[in-house]
Amino acid sequence: MNTSLKYAPKWKLFLYTFLAIISSLGNVVIAYVTKVMLNSAQNHQGSVQLLVVTATIGSLTLIAIMFINFGFRYLKNDIVQDINLNLKKHIVTYLIYNQKDSQKDGMSLLTNNMKQVETAKIQNELLVIYQGITFIIAVSVGLINSWLLTLIFMVTTLIPGFIQKFFTKNIQEKSKIWEDNNAIYTQKVSDGLNGAKTVALYDVQPVLIKKIINSASNMEVALKKFNYTQGAVGELILAIANVFSFIIPFLIGAILMFNNQIGAGTLVMIIQLSNDFINPVVDIFQRYNAIKSTDSIWSKVSEALNFKIDDSVNEAISDFNSLKVSNLSYEVPNKQLFDNVNFDVKPKDKVLLMAPSGWGKTTLLSILLGRIAPSSGKVEINQVDETGNWKKLHSYFSYINQKPFIFDDSLEYNITLGRKVSSEKLNYVINQAGLKDLIEEKGLNYQVGEKGNKLSGGQIQRIEIARALLAERPIILADEATSSLDPELSLAIHKTILEQNQSAVIEVAHKVTDEERAMFTKIVKFSK
Repeated sequence: MNTSLKYAPKWKLFLYTFLAIISSLGNVVIAYVTKVMLNSAQNHQGSVQLLVVTATIGSLTLIAIMFINFGFRYLKNDIVQDINLNLKKHIVTYLIYNQKDSQKDGMSLLTNNMKQVETAKIQNELLVIYQGITFIIAVSVGLINSWLLTLIFMVTTLIPGFIQKFFTKNIQEKSKIWEDNNAIYTQKVSDGLNGAKTVALYDVQPVLIKKIINSASNMEVALKKFNYTQGAVGELILAIANVFSFIIPFLIGAILMFNNQIGAGTLVMIIQLSNDFINPVVDIFQRYNAIKSTDSIWSKVSEALNFKIDDSVNEAISDFNSLKVSNLSYEVPNKQLFDNVNFDVKPKDKVLLMAPSGWGKTTLLSILLGRIAPSSGKVEINQVDETGNWKKLHSYFSYINQKPFIFDDSLEYNITLGRKVSSEKLNYVINQAGLKDLIEEKGLNYQVGEKGNKLSGGQIQRIEIARALLAERPIILADEATSSLDPELSLAIHKTILEQNQSAVIEVAHKVTDEERAMFTKIVKFSK
């Protein structure tokens, strides 16, 4: 079932349908009151007082429907909100668990594409239900009052439907072009904002601005063509609908009235109802085109909706007694990064893996984590081959990045990453990581700013260390953890990592000082 509505609460959809029925009765009330009053006046039946009473009852009914419509409109927006939140929850979950390196598609999907889904799919699917109900009620009342004239109106309303079929594919193609250009524009803007300082250094801001504006122009041109095509097709269908679904049936109705086969009130009633023969059908076809225009976006959303979290419980980490890397090699197209790598780690070992830049040190750590599989060789934990088993392997490791990611949130969140920990444990880790002075000065609720711009490089690195210590995993992996720091701070960070006695450490680096090297219990050197 390729609809967004199944992600709304069922009871709200039922209530929406019920209120749509009541809302659709407004035009029927007008048509029926018009018929009664015109036929009475034409045939001189009843009295003026009866006409007034009929008009009064009709007016009060319309006012009651108006108040019901307030709730109906609110409910529609409420359903859209529910679906949006449900879809975004699935998409965010999918993106977070898949850990894509490129953020362009994910950002575009969560922002511009989701807005397109909301306006062109969710709202239109709800309105198709409303228009369908309006059409059914109007046709039913029409058939009761004049089946012949109603059938004529109904048959002629099918013609716009055949016309729109020829344009659906073209609209979808233009939607896809707009979507692609929109994703490019989103990435260019992201790159531009993140790279503003770099281009300012070399005074090339105009070049960057031109690139962003060019991508914006391509996106806007694609959007203009998409919107114009939709609008032009809509105008064509409306014109055809007016000729075949109004003028011709009205002519036939006039002939029937001329021959005294129907009264003036019945003709006017069917004409009034014909708005709900023509407009809902035309509107449904147009909304169908709009819904189809989101097919390519919805296919991406569907990937997220179909994604299932592996929520099976991780096996408890048994007591760590050994890590052994045997004959490990890794190849990329036309290049071998490393070959025949062997080393082993015991509990609380402090191991330094030294290799030149470009050797593949980060790749090696990814293999240890099970994030990627080697070309050959194996990784054993506690004498068990766990090569490529992310679910099992990563649970043994904490990780200290050269450039840690800092959330635009509080110090506490950046340390705990939202995990519930006791204050005693948190304070212990803060002391171990050398963050005590910062916390005493700023407090745990201190907001660190985007990418931690309110913190120093050393403070950011210590937050990363605190994360690693808080996890209490048997091995800490350090990826060039201090290469961007000054020698004094690098030494202080190394002391923090290497003098703790709860975890083994594997650090990969291409350069360390003699004093830092002396802190390791084992040094393994790799060459090109």
